[in-house]
Amino acid sequence: MDVVLFFQSTTGKSWRQKLAGAFAGARERGWLLQVADGGDSPARIREALRTWNPVGCLVDRAQCAGRVPDAAFGDLPVVYLDQDPGRPSARHPCVLHDSAATARAAARELMGDARASFGFVGSDPPRFWSHEREAAFRDAVRAAGGRFSSYRDGPLGAWIASLPRPCAILAANDAAAQRVHHAALACGLRIPQDVALCGVDDDELFCDAVRPGISSVAPDFEKAGRLLSDALAREMERPGSGPWLERYGPLMVRRRGSTGTAGTASAAVGARVGRALEFLRERACLGPVRLDDVARAMGCSRRLATRLFREATGRSVVEAVHDARFERACELLRRTDKPIFLVVAECGYASESYFKREFARRSGLSMRKFRQRG
Repeated sequence: MDVVLFFQSTTGKSWRQKLAGAFAGARERGWLLQVADGGDSPARIREALRTWNPVGCLVDRAQCAGRVPDAAFGDLPVVYLDQDPGRPSARHPCVLHDSAATARAAARELMGDARASFGFVGSDPPRFWSHEREAAFRDAVRAAGGRFSSYRDGPLGAWIASLPRPCAILAANDAAAQRVHHAALACGLRIPQDVALCGVDDDELFCDAVRPGISSVAPDFEKAGRLLSDALAREMERPGSGPWLERYGPLMVRRRGSTGTAGTASAAVGARVGRALEFLRERACLGPVRLDDVARAMGCSRRLATRLFREATGRSVVEAVHDARFERACELLRRTDKPIFLVVAECGYASESYFKREFARRSGLSMRKFRQRG
């Protein structure tokens, strides 16, 4: 069986999803996909090549700085993932995350509420994708007439406290978002009433470790892995075809309690609605959701829960349930090959025909055609 090496640059959730997509592509082609470390070290690359004698290599560069190690691979077919476009390979293709599209998705989430100012916190250490997200978010905010500021150095809490409130902050990734979350609460600021917050990667390790949870843009990392396998297959068929670029974008915004509550809401109302959003995020796709359960999570009557939820989010509880289920369906259709009836069941619906109609109404496509579009 032909061996393909996949050099990793991180061990986070994004890597596991990229690997899942690459594994799926490798299985279709009969490749044995082997994970290797050291994709930023020519010496370790050569050692891995001697050990495995692969027919091709996939190289994740998301956490690597500098130029690509083209020379270390010799004449092997290679595809890079998330290589700095300012330092591209002169010989091999690259699959690249559309960081600008991700930042615009975050902007739509954060700008849907009345906020006096907007801020950006970059990755540590700085990476090219962090700079791209900052620039796109800044442009979106300024195009809408908003006030924008970027964190550079000094105490993070002091910078957050200096922003006109209520404010909204995009963090370059979820690790940075968690730092913002801790710093804001340490300054006595409320999330999301004073500070709305969104990260990138949808990594539960960071997003669900705090309360309220952190909303995050989920890039389509599994698609990236599949694109890598497809690109490598083309490289093998047409060796020496030269460098080219293919992009993958955001999959969805996973809403948690750090966004979605109006900045003008009182602390008590914000806390109640935040609990409702957390409850819906966890339960919407598990089966029927009763308004009594949502009201119980909010600690108030059904009538008050209905009114407060709509005033804070602009949606009814029922609409929020359908939104969560639609987002989950999109995710499953793009990331998995599960039959349609299983997708419907995992989204919490008992009636397949009803959900198919609901999905078509929202997306303009049948579930099958949506999946075919990728």
